[in-house]
Amino acid sequence: LKKRAHSDEGLNSSSSSSSSPMLTKEVNFQQPNGNSSKKRTPKRKRLPRVEEFMNLEVSHPYGILPAGNLFTSAATTGGNSFWFANHDEVFHHILSFATGVDLGRLAQTCRFLYAASHQPELWRDLVLRHIEQEKKTLERMDSQSWKDTFVQLTTPSSQHYKPHQPIPVAGVYSDYFYRLHSCRTFAIPDAWTKPDDQAPTKHQVTCVPASEMTPERFYDDFEQQNKPVLIRQAASEWKANEKDWNIEYLLDQTRGQNFRATSGAAPLPAQFSMEAYYQYCQWGLLEEAPLYLFDRTALAPNSPLWNDFYHGMKRTCPFWDLERCPQHDLFALLGEGRRPDHTWMITGPKRSGSVFHMDPNATHAWNAAVKGRKRWIFYPPGVPPPGVHPSADADQVALPLTVGEWIFQFWDQHVDRLLHPSNPQEQPLEITAFPGDVIFVPHGWWHMVVNMDNDMNIAITHNYASQSNLVNVLKFLNEKRDQVSGCRDRKESIKPDHLYEEFVKVMTNHHPQWLQEAQKVPHWTCRAWAQALDEEKEESQQPQQAAKKLKHGQDGMDKDHSSNIMAQAKTTESTGFSFSFL
Repeated sequence: LKKRAHSDEGLNSSSSSSSSPMLTKEVNFQQPNGNSSKKRTPKRKRLPRVEEFMNLEVSHPYGILPAGNLFTSAATTGGNSFWFANHDEVFHHILSFATGVDLGRLAQTCRFLYAASHQPELWRDLVLRHIEQEKKTLERMDSQSWKDTFVQLTTPSSQHYKPHQPIPVAGVYSDYFYRLHSCRTFAIPDAWTKPDDQAPTKHQVTCVPASEMTPERFYDDFEQQNKPVLIRQAASEWKANEKDWNIEYLLDQTRGQNFRATSGAAPLPAQFSMEAYYQYCQWGLLEEAPLYLFDRTALAPNSPLWNDFYHGMKRTCPFWDLERCPQHDLFALLGEGRRPDHTWMITGPKRSGSVFHMDPNATHAWNAAVKGRKRWIFYPPGVPPPGVHPSADADQVALPLTVGEWIFQFWDQHVDRLLHPSNPQEQPLEITAFPGDVIFVPHGWWHMVVNMDNDMNIAITHNYASQSNLVNVLKFLNEKRDQVSGCRDRKESIKPDHLYEEFVKVMTNHHPQWLQEAQKVPHWTCRAWAQALDEEKEESQQPQQAAKKLKHGQDGMDKDHSSNIMAQAKTTESTGFSFSFL
């Protein structure tokens, strides 16, 4: 791994070249002539290095080691062959077509196939396809692994089945399989676990105590400026809080309900009971991209869980109260069933989260952390993060499919851009949200979220259109109808081909002046789409130059490779797409 020297604002690279980066201790030296009575300024937090993520919490359960160990290990006889060492990703993809019986038989043939056939993603996909075919819901997940769950679901005599216990084997070396394990068990850096308020930096999201955030300050300084802000403890007084939303209460309130969970690396979503998903979050070892419960039905208006947050939100965040601030949540004018999806309960285990994305339909959003801490990473509109490659019209995005993969491959580039952005308008931002904090996510901003705590991390999020982003919402609904989401699979919702006209109609009836002012603006006001439109026009007018630009892109990807990963990003099936590691 490359070692880089950064400014004193960022990485600490004072360790000697002979020391292991994972064993190096940071030493604070006292100034010899310092005055102890002097008031000390808060020390800036050091940005984590990629090595800190590599302090894996659990060793590989099947004993797989990176391929480089093959050249230094004395026990190489009977180990992995050279062909597998160079083509393990292809072989893993081939195994994804095997049945459960096939995997069980392959596991008995040799040490390499024993380890390769027990990758949790293989058994997860078998379970998801089985319950999809049988139209089942996962009611319990107390078996501690996807393999055991598959056996319970498909074998009548599973009560006599002895739960699988991994056996570490020697002599199996694979960069690919070890990378998967690294993404499943990467460490959460200490710097992420502490509040960011004491020593603010240029790359930190602004933090404002809830008691100091007025509607005027929120609109003028943040929503109108399209700037993220974290409102400390704005949700701590809601009934939807860490203490009251315990598992017993959630199980009682959601009895008989099913919830949708999915991930970017899973072939299908799954329906869970709340009890089953809670049990899943307790497993000791999950997949590279854990299933993330992102459900729009859990917080139906006037339901008990809705009431737990809604009335408190209106009290502590009056700038999001539609009754007091009519310019907020303009989609509500369409009617509850007719409008696009807007409010979700989000739940996930440690290291789950969302890879980089922009929120749908050019909407703003707020996100309240109920239980567990979340690390947020932001990139401004029109500034794709490292490793993220949107198409010219911003319709499709090629990027790593998991949080861990992005961290291991692009963290160094991210830190460089944190410390040395090309200009202040391209400054990335980070922040940790603690339970009770609420973060405002402006429209057009790229953002990634990592859940940091064991057990279930729970949050509530709401997307909305307001007067501040009305120009871009109208343009999005009208010019990008094929990208409109949240209203396609519900019978009562207004479909994308008619949403713009219906929205204009209700705005004409309720806020005609705001509508007229927004429609007078001839262009996008957010760089996320304005820049994409410029690039799309440039490529259509100058195809040869566009091809050359694609061939010599900033990340050095050739044209064929770029087209290939874009095609893979479009498919709904898991393609096994990953960047190289180690």
